Amino acid sequence: MADMVFKYSTINSGKTINILQIADSYEKNNFQVVLIKSIKDTKGKNKVLSSNNMERKVDIVLREDESLLRDRNYKIYYTAKVILVDEVELLNQTQVKELWMIAHLINIPVICYGLRSNFKGEIFSEAVSQIFALADSVEEIGSSSLCACGKKAIFNARKVNDKYKIDGPTIVIDDGKKKNVEYVPLCSDCYLKYVKINSLEAEKLAKLVDKIK
Repeated sequence: MADMVFKYSTINSGKTINILQIADSYEKNNFQVVLIKSIKDTKGKNKVLSSNNMERKVDIVLREDESLLRDRNYKIYYTAKVILVDEVELLNQTQVKELWMIAHLINIPVICYGLRSNFKGEIFSEAVSQIFALADSVEEIGSSSLCACGKKAIFNARKVNDKYKIDGPTIVIDDGKKKNVEYVPLCSDCYLKYVKINSLEAEKLAKLVDKIK
């Protein structure tokens, strides 16, 4: 049977470009590709958009409570050679389980792309916890973005009106309309310095370090 793979990285690291490249590779060999994303991802509406302005129409835009096993969706993907999922962190747990079953019972490879953590430095969603539990393999995309300091980015920080934020709803899509919302890839050092430094635990640690000095 086929596998379900989870490929993750920070923002601006080429996840969508990777999706489009894989889709193109399959189609050049006359294989059917099915692309899926959540309706929560309002960026691009029924398309996925890359940072270099490449785009592709999505075959299935999943509603929050929609099953991949319903007849309408099954008819779209049952002959596919690969299923690609963009922003898998926006799906729900059941939808992730269904993707896993599709790979192992229908023998269709499923490759999911997404974020590991949210702007608070926590596992992004229950869907991400579920895919870590079920995925046959988990891979960090090699082209992870760099922090402004030059180190490898680990975190996805949120800025609102140019100020880093540690509170607020988990999902706020930067769709080009919310001009005051921006996401920035940061390394661990810079995330602690610019984002977590205002949190209680960081303040306590800073005081402890000062005492030791």
